[in-house]
Parts: sequence; structure tokens; C-alpha cells
Amino acid sequence: MNLETYLDKYISYISDVKEYSKHTVNSYGSDIKAFINYLENKAITESNIKKYIQYLSENNYSSSTINRKISSIKSFTGWLYVIQNVKNMETKNIKSLKNSKQLPDVMSVTYLNKIIDELPETNDVEIRDKAIIELLYSSGLRVSELVNLDLSDISSVYSIKVTGKGSKQRIIPINDHAMRTITQWINKSRDNLIKFDQKALFVGLRGSRINDRQVRRILLKRVGTYPHAIRHSFATHMLESGADLRIVQELLGHKDASTTQIYTHVSTKELKKKYTSSHPRA
Repeated sequence: MNLETYLDKYISYISDVKEYSKHTVNSYGSDIKAFINYLENKAITESNIKKYIQYLSENNYSSSTINRKISSIKSFTGWLYVIQNVKNMETKNIKSLKNSKQLPDVMSVTYLNKIIDELPETNDVEIRDKAIIELLYSSGLRVSELVNLDLSDISSVYSIKVTGKGSKQRIIPINDHAMRTITQWINKSRDNLIKFDQKALFVGLRGSRINDRQVRRILLKRVGTYPHAIRHSFATHMLESGADLRIVQELLGHKDASTTQIYTHVSTKELKKKYTSSHPRA
């Protein structure tokens, strides 16, 4: 069985038939490719999958990363069994590792506002970078959602159309700061950089649609953190200001409210800190 050939077919299947996002397709492909290389032409068996999990653990991969790889492998083997009729693909005894949820990193409102307000806007790249950062903090977008935005997704009524996981679309409001910087980017700077993808809202220095890696570099350079920290900060600040959990869930594009629930723990932690520093008998 040529697993490389099957992998190519599987990637086409989840991309064209299941319509997974480009980010998800790339992640699954990378995970399965690494597993196939580990096998070195050995068969995919429950025993070999467990040995691979042990190998990952011994090489200090985090539980969340290992669980993602397990999910990718199980999806691939399930497809082999059901779609390609390849036998001996039973993986029901392969369990995910217990993964203790850590509270996400959150920046303070004061710090984040100060950093964003002081971002320069003296050239096209700086204007683009500030628009990206303002939009991320205004909306709580995933970086994969931001890079897939088209010009037509921006509405003049201060909202954006976002295509999230599973190709599900949602409409998200954005604030005045984000709208101002996006408008400045579109009207003043975008045409100076764009060369290839005329639909893309944001483009890189080579003139094509910006990618995840470029956005992470921009955030690290301008704010000293990564996009997920902006997303976490957005959710936490919304809850701390009194937003309903279900509203924040909808804004973040979470299918399950329990995924959003972690931010209430962050808010509670901040509340206890303020209580301790403020109450005379605390």
C-alpha cells in the first residue's frame, strides 16, 4: 500500500469534498506526512500508532500537539477504511492524551490600547500593519480567518463577513478605530502593494495575499506577541466589560459554549486580583 498516493487523494478529498479550510488541510497533511515518514514503510496498525504517540511524548511534544496529530491520523485511517476499503484501520482504542487546559495569555486593556495607539502610520506597510492589529483586537478573529478576508467582506456599516471553521460564515461588528485604519489602508496604501490577488483585503510585500506566517511576524514585531494572544485578550476584555458569554461565543465562532467558558476563568482570576488589591480587609 503506497501511503503517499493515498495521502494525496485524502488531501484532495478533505479540500474539495469536505471543504476544510486551507489551514486545516495543511495541518492534516503535515501531520499525516510526518506519521508516514515515521512508519518507514511499516503498516498502519494500532500498535504502530501507539508507538508513534510514545515517540512524540519522548521528544517533548505538548499534549495538545500530540492530540492534534492523533486526530489527523484517525481521520486519515477512517477515510482509508470507509472510502478506500483498506482493512485493518480500526483505531477506536487510540485515545487522546489528557490535556490540562491552561489559561490563555491576556494583555491588559491599558497596555494593549497604549501599544496600538502608538503604532506608526508613516508608510504603506505601517498603515497595513496597524489595520491588521486594529481588526484583530476589534473582532477577535483567528489569524486564518483574517488572511482569507476579501475586500468585498468589509461592509460600510462597520461589520465584516468572516468564513470560519467548516466554511461557516458569520457577521462581526468592528469598531471605529478598526474601520478608520482599514479605510485608510484601502484608500491610501493597498493599491501600492497589491500585484496578484485583487480580491484579497491584505497583501504582503510581494503583492499577493498575506499568509499566517507573515501576520504572526507583524504581531511579534509591532506588539511583541502573537495573534492568538490578541484573540484571547479580546474575549477576556469583552467579558470583563459585561458582555454575555453567548455573544462572545458567537463573535469568536465557537461551536461549543464550553470552549468560550475558559475566558470566564480568566475574568474571574482578574476579578479576584482586583478584589484583593482593593478591599480593606482582603
